[in-house]
Amino acid sequence: MSTPQVFIVDDDPVALMILKKVLAKCDVFPAPLSFVNGKQMLEHLQKSFSVTGRYVIFLDINMPVMNGWEFLEAASAFANRDTITVYLVTSSTDETDHNKAQSYPLVAKFLSKPITLDMLNDLQ
Repeated sequence: MSTPQVFIVDDDPVALMILKKVLAKCDVFPAPLSFVNGKQMLEHLQKSFSVTGRYVIFLDINMPVMNGWEFLEAASAFANRDTITVYLVTSSTDETDHNKAQSYPLVAKFLSKPITLDMLNDLQ
Protein backbone atom coordinates (compact mmCIF):
# COMPACT_ATOMS: atom_id res chain seq x y z
CA MET A 1 0.00 0.00 0.00
CA SER A 2 1.28 3.48 -0.83
CA THR A 3 2.42 5.99 1.75
CA PRO A 4 -0.37 8.43 2.50
CA GLN A 5 -0.15 12.17 2.07
CA VAL A 6 -0.70 13.71 5.50
CA PHE A 7 -2.39 17.03 6.22
CA ILE A 8 -3.15 19.09 9.31
CA VAL A 9 -6.04 21.54 9.13
CA ASP A 10 -6.13 23.84 12.16
CA ASP A 11 -6.32 27.62 12.60
CA ASP A 12 -4.54 27.55 15.98
CA PRO A 13 -0.78 28.06 15.37
CA VAL A 14 0.17 26.50 18.72
CA ALA A 15 -1.93 23.37 18.16
CA LEU A 16 -0.54 23.15 14.63
CA MET A 17 3.05 23.35 15.87
CA ILE A 18 2.46 20.74 18.58
CA LEU A 19 0.86 18.28 16.18
CA LYS A 20 3.65 18.77 13.62
CA LYS A 21 6.26 18.04 16.31
CA VAL A 22 4.44 14.94 17.52
CA LEU A 23 3.99 13.70 13.95
CA ALA A 24 7.73 14.20 13.34
CA LYS A 25 8.43 11.76 16.21
CA CYS A 26 6.02 9.18 14.84
CA ASP A 27 7.40 6.73 12.29
CA VAL A 28 3.96 5.96 10.90
CA PHE A 29 3.12 9.28 9.23
CA PRO A 30 5.26 11.24 6.75
CA ALA A 31 5.79 15.00 7.11
CA PRO A 32 2.46 16.82 6.85
CA LEU A 33 1.32 19.80 4.84
CA SER A 34 -0.80 22.23 6.83
CA PHE A 35 -3.74 24.50 6.16
CA VAL A 36 -5.53 26.99 8.43
CA ASN A 37 -9.10 26.25 7.34
CA GLY A 38 -11.19 23.67 5.57
CA LYS A 39 -11.53 25.75 2.40
CA GLN A 40 -7.77 25.71 1.81
CA MET A 41 -7.67 21.94 2.37
CA LEU A 42 -10.64 21.37 0.08
CA GLU A 43 -9.11 23.49 -2.70
CA HIS A 44 -5.84 21.55 -2.41
CA LEU A 45 -7.68 18.22 -2.60
CA GLN A 46 -9.75 19.32 -5.57
CA LYS A 47 -6.54 20.17 -7.46
CA SER A 48 -4.53 17.08 -6.51
CA PHE A 49 -7.05 14.36 -5.61
CA SER A 50 -6.48 10.91 -7.10
CA VAL A 51 -8.78 7.95 -6.54
CA THR A 52 -5.66 5.80 -6.22
CA GLY A 53 -4.08 8.12 -3.64
CA ARG A 54 -4.25 7.86 0.13
CA TYR A 55 -4.81 10.90 2.28
CA VAL A 56 -4.75 11.24 6.06
CA ILE A 57 -6.21 14.46 7.43
CA PHE A 58 -5.97 15.67 11.02
CA LEU A 59 -8.92 18.07 11.04
CA ASP A 60 -9.95 20.65 13.62
CA ILE A 61 -13.68 21.30 13.93
CA ASN A 62 -13.86 24.98 14.87
CA MET A 63 -12.16 27.17 12.27
CA PRO A 64 -13.03 30.33 10.37
CA VAL A 65 -13.92 30.43 6.66
CA MET A 66 -14.83 26.70 6.46
CA ASN A 67 -15.08 24.61 9.61
CA GLY A 68 -14.42 20.90 9.91
CA TRP A 69 -18.06 19.89 9.47
CA GLU A 70 -18.37 21.93 6.27
CA PHE A 71 -15.16 20.38 4.96
CA LEU A 72 -16.47 16.88 5.68
CA GLU A 73 -19.71 17.60 3.83
CA ALA A 74 -17.82 18.85 0.77
CA ALA A 75 -15.16 16.11 0.76
CA SER A 76 -17.75 13.37 1.20
CA ALA A 77 -19.18 14.31 -2.19
CA PHE A 78 -16.10 12.98 -4.02
CA ALA A 79 -14.16 10.77 -1.62
CA ASN A 80 -14.58 7.74 0.62
CA ARG A 81 -12.62 6.00 3.41
CA ASP A 82 -10.60 4.06 0.83
CA THR A 83 -8.91 7.32 -0.16
CA ILE A 84 -9.37 9.78 2.73
CA THR A 85 -9.09 9.03 6.43
CA VAL A 86 -9.99 11.91 8.73
CA TYR A 87 -9.03 12.17 12.38
CA LEU A 88 -11.02 14.93 14.04
CA VAL A 89 -8.65 16.78 16.35
CA THR A 90 -10.44 19.13 18.71
CA SER A 91 -10.61 20.57 22.18
CA SER A 92 -14.39 20.16 22.13
CA THR A 93 -15.86 18.06 24.91
CA ASP A 94 -19.38 18.41 23.52
CA GLU A 95 -21.03 14.99 23.21
CA THR A 96 -22.98 16.34 20.23
CA ASP A 97 -19.69 16.72 18.32
CA HIS A 98 -18.71 13.13 19.14
CA ASN A 99 -22.08 11.86 17.91
CA LYS A 100 -22.00 14.02 14.79
CA ALA A 101 -18.51 12.73 13.93
CA GLN A 102 -19.88 9.19 13.80
CA SER A 103 -22.25 10.19 11.01
CA TYR A 104 -19.37 10.90 8.61
CA PRO A 105 -17.84 7.81 6.96
CA LEU A 106 -14.56 9.67 6.33
CA VAL A 107 -14.01 10.11 10.09
CA ALA A 108 -11.95 7.29 11.59
CA LYS A 109 -11.58 8.68 15.10
CA PHE A 110 -12.30 11.66 17.32
CA LEU A 111 -9.09 12.82 19.07
CA SER A 112 -8.91 15.31 21.94
CA LYS A 113 -6.19 17.97 21.97
CA PRO A 114 -3.36 17.91 22.75
CA ILE A 115 -2.32 14.97 20.58
CA THR A 116 0.39 12.75 22.04
CA LEU A 117 2.78 10.26 20.46
CA ASP A 118 0.92 7.41 22.17
CA MET A 119 -2.35 8.59 20.60
CA LEU A 120 -0.76 8.56 17.13
CA ASN A 121 0.79 5.14 17.65
CA ASP A 122 -2.64 3.81 18.67
CA LEU A 123 -4.06 4.84 15.29
CA GLN A 124 -2.22 2.02 13.53
